[in-house]
Amino acid sequence: MELLKKMKLEKRYFFEEFGNFFVMALLIFPFLFMISPLMWFMDLIINHFFTVVTAGKFFIYSFLENIPDIFSLAFLTAMVGTIARMNMEKEYWIFLTSGISAKHIFNFFAFFAVLFVIVEFWLCFFVSPSAMFKKKLLLNQARLDEPFKIFRRKSLITEFPGLSIYVADVLDRQLMRISISYREGSNLVCRIVAESATLITDKKGYLYLSLKNGFIETHSTKKLSEVLKVSFGTYIFHLPYRKISGFQPYRKVKEMSLPLLIRASFSSISSRDAALVIIKKLFFTSFPVFYLFLGFYAGIRIKASGYLQILGAGLSIGLASYFVILFGEAAVYKTGITAMFLVAPLSFITVTLLIRRKFSNVT
Repeated sequence: MELLKKMKLEKRYFFEEFGNFFVMALLIFPFLFMISPLMWFMDLIINHFFTVVTAGKFFIYSFLENIPDIFSLAFLTAMVGTIARMNMEKEYWIFLTSGISAKHIFNFFAFFAVLFVIVEFWLCFFVSPSAMFKKKLLLNQARLDEPFKIFRRKSLITEFPGLSIYVADVLDRQLMRISISYREGSNLVCRIVAESATLITDKKGYLYLSLKNGFIETHSTKKLSEVLKVSFGTYIFHLPYRKISGFQPYRKVKEMSLPLLIRASFSSISSRDAALVIIKKLFFTSFPVFYLFLGFYAGIRIKASGYLQILGAGLSIGLASYFVILFGEAAVYKTGITAMFLVAPLSFITVTLLIRRKFSNVT
Protein backbone atom coordinates (compact mmCIF):
# COMPACT_ATOMS: atom_id res chain seq x y z
CA MET A 1 0.00 0.00 0.00
CA GLU A 2 2.82 2.35 0.92
CA LEU A 3 4.62 1.51 -2.31
CA LEU A 4 1.49 2.21 -4.38
CA LYS A 5 1.14 5.59 -2.68
CA LYS A 6 4.76 6.37 -3.46
CA MET A 7 4.27 5.38 -7.10
CA LYS A 8 1.20 7.61 -7.39
CA LEU A 9 3.09 10.59 -5.98
CA GLU A 10 6.05 9.75 -8.19
CA LYS A 11 3.88 9.75 -11.35
CA ARG A 12 2.45 13.14 -10.47
CA TYR A 13 5.95 14.42 -9.81
CA PHE A 14 7.25 13.08 -13.17
CA PHE A 15 4.28 14.54 -15.00
CA GLU A 16 4.82 18.00 -13.49
CA GLU A 17 8.58 17.96 -14.13
CA PHE A 18 8.17 16.73 -17.70
CA GLY A 19 5.39 19.24 -18.36
CA ASN A 20 7.46 22.17 -17.06
CA PHE A 21 10.42 21.35 -19.30
CA PHE A 22 8.18 20.63 -22.28
CA VAL A 23 6.34 23.96 -22.02
CA MET A 24 9.63 25.83 -21.55
CA ALA A 25 11.08 24.16 -24.66
CA LEU A 26 7.92 24.96 -26.67
CA LEU A 27 8.35 28.62 -25.75
CA ILE A 28 12.04 28.77 -26.67
CA PHE A 29 12.58 26.53 -29.72
CA PRO A 30 10.06 28.33 -31.98
CA PHE A 31 12.36 31.36 -31.94
CA LEU A 32 15.12 29.23 -33.51
CA PHE A 33 12.88 27.88 -36.26
CA MET A 34 10.94 31.10 -36.89
CA ILE A 35 13.79 33.58 -37.49
CA SER A 36 13.51 33.30 -41.28
CA PRO A 37 9.65 33.45 -41.32
CA LEU A 38 9.85 36.48 -39.03
CA MET A 39 12.05 38.27 -41.58
CA TRP A 40 9.53 37.35 -44.27
CA PHE A 41 6.73 38.57 -42.03
CA MET A 42 8.29 42.05 -41.75
CA ASP A 43 9.13 42.16 -45.46
CA LEU A 44 5.58 41.23 -46.46
CA ILE A 45 4.14 44.09 -44.44
CA ILE A 46 6.74 46.72 -45.36
CA ASN A 47 7.59 45.92 -48.98
CA HIS A 48 4.65 43.93 -50.31
CA PHE A 49 1.70 45.71 -48.73
CA PHE A 50 0.33 42.68 -46.92
CA THR A 51 -2.25 43.50 -44.30
CA VAL A 52 -1.35 42.49 -40.75
CA VAL A 53 -4.01 39.75 -40.94
CA THR A 54 -2.57 38.24 -44.15
CA ALA A 55 1.00 38.48 -42.87
CA GLY A 56 -0.21 36.90 -39.63
CA LYS A 57 -1.62 33.95 -41.62
CA PHE A 58 1.76 33.55 -43.29
CA PHE A 59 3.47 33.50 -39.88
CA ILE A 60 1.01 30.92 -38.52
CA TYR A 61 1.46 28.67 -41.57
CA SER A 62 5.25 28.91 -41.14
CA PHE A 63 4.90 27.89 -37.49
CA LEU A 64 2.69 24.90 -38.37
CA GLU A 65 5.17 23.91 -41.08
CA ASN A 66 7.92 23.64 -38.45
CA ILE A 67 5.78 22.26 -35.61
CA PRO A 68 6.94 18.61 -36.05
CA ASP A 69 10.57 19.68 -35.48
CA ILE A 70 9.65 21.90 -32.54
CA PHE A 71 7.44 19.22 -30.98
CA SER A 72 10.00 16.40 -31.19
CA LEU A 73 12.84 18.60 -29.90
CA ALA A 74 10.63 19.75 -27.03
CA PHE A 75 9.97 16.09 -26.12
CA LEU A 76 13.70 15.30 -26.18
CA THR A 77 14.53 18.35 -24.08
CA ALA A 78 11.80 17.51 -21.58
CA MET A 79 13.16 13.96 -21.30
CA VAL A 80 16.75 15.12 -20.81
CA GLY A 81 15.68 17.92 -18.49
CA THR A 82 13.49 15.81 -16.21
CA ILE A 83 16.05 13.05 -15.71
CA ALA A 84 19.00 15.46 -15.51
CA ARG A 85 17.31 17.61 -12.88
CA MET A 86 16.39 14.51 -10.87
CA ASN A 87 19.98 13.33 -11.13
CA MET A 88 21.31 16.78 -10.24
CA GLU A 89 19.18 16.85 -7.08
CA LYS A 90 19.94 13.17 -6.33
CA GLU A 91 16.20 12.43 -6.60
CA TYR A 92 16.74 9.71 -9.20
CA TRP A 93 18.85 7.72 -6.77
CA ILE A 94 16.38 8.33 -3.96
CA PHE A 95 13.64 6.76 -6.10
CA LEU A 96 15.84 3.72 -6.75
CA THR A 97 16.66 3.19 -3.07
CA SER A 98 13.01 3.64 -2.07
CA GLY A 99 11.90 0.66 -4.17
CA ILE A 100 10.86 2.41 -7.39
CA SER A 101 12.94 0.80 -10.14
CA ALA A 102 14.56 2.52 -13.09
CA LYS A 103 12.48 0.31 -15.37
CA HIS A 104 9.31 1.68 -13.81
CA ILE A 105 10.53 5.26 -14.33
CA PHE A 106 11.48 4.44 -17.92
CA ASN A 107 8.07 2.85 -18.61
CA PHE A 108 6.34 6.01 -17.39
CA PHE A 109 8.16 8.06 -20.04
CA ALA A 110 7.63 5.30 -22.61
CA PHE A 111 3.89 5.95 -22.30
CA PHE A 112 4.55 9.60 -23.18
CA ALA A 113 6.73 8.51 -26.13
CA VAL A 114 3.87 6.47 -27.60
CA LEU A 115 1.49 9.43 -27.30
CA PHE A 116 4.05 11.71 -28.94
CA VAL A 117 4.54 9.24 -31.81
CA ILE A 118 0.80 9.44 -32.55
CA VAL A 119 0.85 13.25 -32.42
CA GLU A 120 4.01 13.40 -34.57
CA PHE A 121 2.35 11.17 -37.18
CA TRP A 122 -0.55 13.61 -37.45
CA LEU A 123 1.76 16.64 -37.55
CA CYS A 124 4.15 15.18 -40.14
CA PHE A 125 1.63 13.70 -42.56
CA PHE A 126 -1.23 16.18 -42.32
CA VAL A 127 -0.62 19.45 -40.45
CA SER A 128 2.84 20.39 -41.76
CA PRO A 129 2.30 19.62 -45.50
CA SER A 130 -1.07 21.38 -45.45
CA ALA A 131 0.51 24.47 -43.87
CA MET A 132 3.33 24.46 -46.45
CA PHE A 133 0.90 24.41 -49.36
CA LYS A 134 -1.37 27.05 -47.82
CA LYS A 135 1.63 29.29 -47.36
CA LYS A 136 2.51 28.84 -51.03
CA LEU A 137 -1.06 29.72 -52.03
CA LEU A 138 -0.91 32.82 -49.86
CA LEU A 139 2.30 33.98 -51.52
CA ASN A 140 0.90 33.21 -54.96
CA GLN A 141 -2.20 35.25 -54.28
CA ALA A 142 -0.02 38.11 -53.11
CA ARG A 143 2.05 37.91 -56.29
CA LEU A 144 5.33 38.96 -54.74
CA ASP A 145 6.55 39.93 -58.17
CA GLU A 146 3.58 42.17 -58.82
CA PRO A 147 4.33 45.80 -59.67
CA PHE A 148 2.15 47.14 -56.88
CA LYS A 149 5.15 46.99 -54.56
CA ILE A 150 6.73 49.66 -56.78
CA PHE A 151 4.12 52.18 -55.68
CA ARG A 152 5.16 53.74 -52.39
CA ARG A 153 3.87 56.82 -50.64
CA LYS A 154 5.54 60.10 -51.57
CA SER A 155 7.58 58.43 -54.27
CA LEU A 156 8.33 59.08 -57.94
CA ILE A 157 8.03 55.90 -60.01
CA THR A 158 10.07 55.73 -63.21
CA GLU A 159 10.16 51.94 -63.67
CA PHE A 160 7.53 52.04 -66.43
CA PRO A 161 9.11 53.07 -69.79
CA GLY A 162 8.21 56.60 -70.86
CA LEU A 163 6.21 57.37 -67.70
CA SER A 164 6.80 59.32 -64.52
CA ILE A 165 4.27 58.58 -61.79
CA TYR A 166 4.02 60.31 -58.43
CA VAL A 167 1.96 58.84 -55.58
CA ALA A 168 1.24 60.96 -52.52
CA ASP A 169 -0.07 58.12 -50.34
CA VAL A 170 -1.08 54.44 -50.35
CA LEU A 171 -4.12 53.38 -48.31
CA ASP A 172 -5.58 49.85 -48.44
CA ARG A 173 -4.10 49.24 -51.90
CA GLN A 174 -5.53 52.53 -53.12
CA LEU A 175 -3.10 54.99 -54.69
CA MET A 176 -4.04 58.45 -53.43
CA ARG A 177 -3.44 61.78 -55.20
CA ILE A 178 -1.63 60.28 -58.15
CA SER A 179 0.02 62.21 -60.99
CA ILE A 180 1.18 60.66 -64.31
CA SER A 181 3.39 62.49 -66.83
CA TYR A 182 4.48 61.32 -70.28
CA ARG A 183 5.41 62.73 -73.70
CA GLU A 184 2.98 62.58 -76.64
CA GLY A 185 5.02 62.94 -79.81
CA SER A 186 7.95 65.35 -79.85
CA ASN A 187 6.22 68.57 -78.77
CA LEU A 188 3.48 67.56 -76.36
CA VAL A 189 3.63 66.63 -72.66
CA CYS A 190 0.57 65.04 -71.07
CA ARG A 191 -0.21 65.07 -67.38
CA ILE A 192 -2.95 63.08 -65.66
CA VAL A 193 -3.94 63.94 -62.10
CA ALA A 194 -6.47 61.93 -60.08
CA GLU A 195 -7.71 61.78 -56.50
CA SER A 196 -7.24 57.99 -56.36
CA ALA A 197 -6.31 54.99 -58.48
CA THR A 198 -6.58 51.22 -58.33
CA LEU A 199 -4.20 48.80 -59.98
CA ILE A 200 -6.04 46.18 -62.05
CA THR A 201 -5.02 43.28 -64.32
CA ASP A 202 -6.99 41.78 -67.18
CA LYS A 203 -7.19 38.09 -68.05
CA LYS A 204 -4.15 38.31 -70.32
CA GLY A 205 -2.02 39.83 -67.58
CA TYR A 206 -1.96 43.42 -68.88
CA LEU A 207 -1.83 46.09 -66.22
CA TYR A 208 -4.08 49.16 -65.92
CA LEU A 209 -4.70 52.05 -63.55
CA SER A 210 -8.35 52.79 -62.83
CA LEU A 211 -8.22 56.54 -62.09
CA LYS A 212 -11.00 58.35 -60.21
CA ASN A 213 -11.98 62.05 -60.18
CA GLY A 214 -9.25 63.89 -62.02
CA PHE A 215 -8.23 65.66 -65.20
CA ILE A 216 -5.96 65.28 -68.23
CA GLU A 217 -4.01 68.27 -69.45
CA THR A 218 -1.77 68.53 -72.50
CA HIS A 219 1.01 71.12 -72.82
CA SER A 220 3.00 72.18 -75.84
CA THR A 221 6.73 72.38 -75.17
CA LYS A 222 7.16 74.43 -78.32
CA LYS A 223 4.62 77.13 -77.47
CA LEU A 224 4.92 76.75 -73.68
CA SER A 225 1.14 76.78 -73.35
CA GLU A 226 -1.72 74.52 -72.39
CA VAL A 227 -3.32 72.89 -75.41
CA LEU A 228 -6.11 70.86 -73.83
CA LYS A 229 -7.59 70.08 -70.42
CA VAL A 230 -10.31 67.47 -69.83
CA SER A 231 -11.91 66.37 -66.56
CA PHE A 232 -13.07 62.82 -65.88
CA GLY A 233 -14.88 60.78 -63.24
CA THR A 234 -13.28 57.46 -64.22
CA TYR A 235 -10.41 56.89 -66.60
CA ILE A 236 -8.60 53.65 -67.44
CA PHE A 237 -4.90 54.17 -68.15
CA HIS A 238 -2.83 51.37 -69.71
CA LEU A 239 0.59 50.68 -68.22
CA PRO A 240 3.41 49.23 -70.38
CA TYR A 241 3.68 46.07 -68.28
CA ARG A 242 2.41 42.52 -68.44
CA LYS A 243 2.28 40.12 -65.54
CA ILE A 244 2.86 36.41 -65.87
CA SER A 245 -0.66 35.06 -65.62
CA GLY A 246 -2.29 31.67 -65.62
CA PHE A 247 0.19 30.15 -63.15
CA GLN A 248 -1.43 27.83 -60.67
CA PRO A 249 0.73 26.44 -57.87
CA TYR A 250 0.91 22.68 -57.62
CA ARG A 251 1.72 20.54 -54.63
CA LYS A 252 5.30 19.42 -54.38
CA VAL A 253 5.87 15.99 -52.89
CA LYS A 254 6.83 17.42 -49.50
CA GLU A 255 3.53 19.37 -49.46
CA MET A 256 1.38 16.27 -49.89
CA SER A 257 -0.62 14.66 -47.11
CA LEU A 258 -0.39 10.90 -46.56
CA PRO A 259 -3.23 9.92 -48.98
CA LEU A 260 -1.67 12.03 -51.76
CA LEU A 261 1.78 10.61 -51.02
CA ILE A 262 0.48 7.05 -51.29
CA ARG A 263 -1.16 7.91 -54.61
CA ALA A 264 2.03 9.61 -55.86
CA SER A 265 4.15 6.62 -54.84
CA PHE A 266 2.38 4.60 -57.55
CA SER A 267 3.01 7.27 -60.15
CA SER A 268 5.80 6.68 -62.66
CA ILE A 269 6.90 10.33 -62.43
CA SER A 270 7.28 10.99 -58.70
CA SER A 271 7.23 7.50 -57.17
CA ARG A 272 10.81 7.63 -55.84
CA ASP A 273 10.42 11.09 -54.30
CA ALA A 274 7.07 10.16 -52.74
CA ALA A 275 8.45 6.93 -51.32
CA LEU A 276 11.44 8.80 -49.88
CA VAL A 277 9.19 11.37 -48.21
CA ILE A 278 6.98 8.62 -46.72
CA ILE A 279 10.00 6.76 -45.31
CA LYS A 280 11.55 9.99 -44.06
CA LYS A 281 8.36 11.08 -42.30
CA LEU A 282 7.77 7.65 -40.80
CA PHE A 283 11.30 7.81 -39.43
CA PHE A 284 10.68 11.31 -38.14
CA THR A 285 7.45 10.11 -36.55
CA SER A 286 9.47 7.51 -34.59
CA PHE A 287 11.82 10.17 -33.19
CA PRO A 288 10.11 10.19 -29.75
CA VAL A 289 11.02 6.49 -29.35
CA PHE A 290 14.71 7.14 -30.11
CA TYR A 291 14.64 10.32 -28.04
CA LEU A 292 13.16 8.29 -25.17
CA PHE A 293 16.34 6.21 -24.91
CA LEU A 294 18.74 9.03 -25.77
CA GLY A 295 17.06 11.46 -23.41
CA PHE A 296 16.76 9.01 -20.54
CA TYR A 297 20.38 7.86 -20.54
CA ALA A 298 21.78 11.28 -21.46
CA GLY A 299 19.79 12.77 -18.58
CA ILE A 300 21.36 10.29 -16.15
CA ARG A 301 24.91 11.01 -17.26
CA ILE A 302 24.71 14.72 -18.11
CA LYS A 303 26.49 17.06 -15.71
CA ALA A 304 24.08 19.96 -15.89
CA SER A 305 23.92 22.76 -13.36
CA GLY A 306 21.18 24.86 -14.96
CA TYR A 307 18.31 24.98 -17.44
CA LEU A 308 20.41 26.51 -20.25
CA GLN A 309 22.79 23.56 -20.24
CA ILE A 310 19.87 21.15 -20.38
CA LEU A 311 18.29 23.05 -23.30
CA GLY A 312 21.68 23.11 -25.03
CA ALA A 313 22.06 19.35 -24.60
CA GLY A 314 18.58 18.72 -26.02
CA LEU A 315 19.21 21.01 -29.00
CA SER A 316 22.62 19.42 -29.69
CA ILE A 317 21.21 15.89 -29.77
CA GLY A 318 18.33 17.11 -31.93
CA LEU A 319 20.62 18.81 -34.47
CA ALA A 320 22.79 15.68 -34.60
CA SER A 321 19.70 13.66 -35.50
CA TYR A 322 18.92 16.03 -38.39
CA PHE A 323 22.42 15.52 -39.76
CA VAL A 324 21.73 11.78 -39.77
CA ILE A 325 18.58 12.44 -41.84
CA LEU A 326 20.56 14.59 -44.29
CA PHE A 327 23.11 11.79 -44.59
CA GLY A 328 20.32 9.34 -45.42
CA GLU A 329 18.86 11.68 -48.07
CA ALA A 330 22.31 12.19 -49.60
CA ALA A 331 22.75 8.40 -49.82
CA VAL A 332 19.44 8.12 -51.70
CA TYR A 333 20.24 10.84 -54.24
CA LYS A 334 23.79 9.57 -54.70
CA THR A 335 22.80 5.96 -55.39
CA GLY A 336 19.27 6.46 -56.73
CA ILE A 337 18.05 3.73 -54.37
CA THR A 338 15.26 4.82 -52.00
CA ALA A 339 16.04 2.01 -49.56
CA MET A 340 19.41 3.64 -48.85
CA PHE A 341 17.58 6.06 -46.55
CA LEU A 342 17.33 3.16 -44.11
CA VAL A 343 20.94 4.05 -43.24
CA ALA A 344 19.49 6.86 -41.09
CA PRO A 345 17.17 4.78 -38.84
CA LEU A 346 19.76 1.98 -38.64
CA SER A 347 22.31 4.53 -37.41
CA PHE A 348 19.85 5.67 -34.75
CA ILE A 349 19.11 2.12 -33.67
CA THR A 350 22.83 1.34 -33.41
CA VAL A 351 23.57 4.45 -31.34
CA THR A 352 20.59 3.77 -29.08
CA LEU A 353 21.69 0.16 -28.43
CA LEU A 354 25.26 1.26 -27.72
CA ILE A 355 24.12 3.94 -25.26
CA ARG A 356 21.73 1.52 -23.55
CA ARG A 357 24.50 -1.03 -23.18
CA LYS A 358 27.00 1.53 -21.91
CA PHE A 359 24.66 2.97 -19.27
CA SER A 360 22.85 -0.23 -18.29
CA ASN A 361 24.72 -0.25 -14.96
CA VAL A 362 22.84 2.84 -13.76
CA THR A 363 19.37 1.35 -14.35
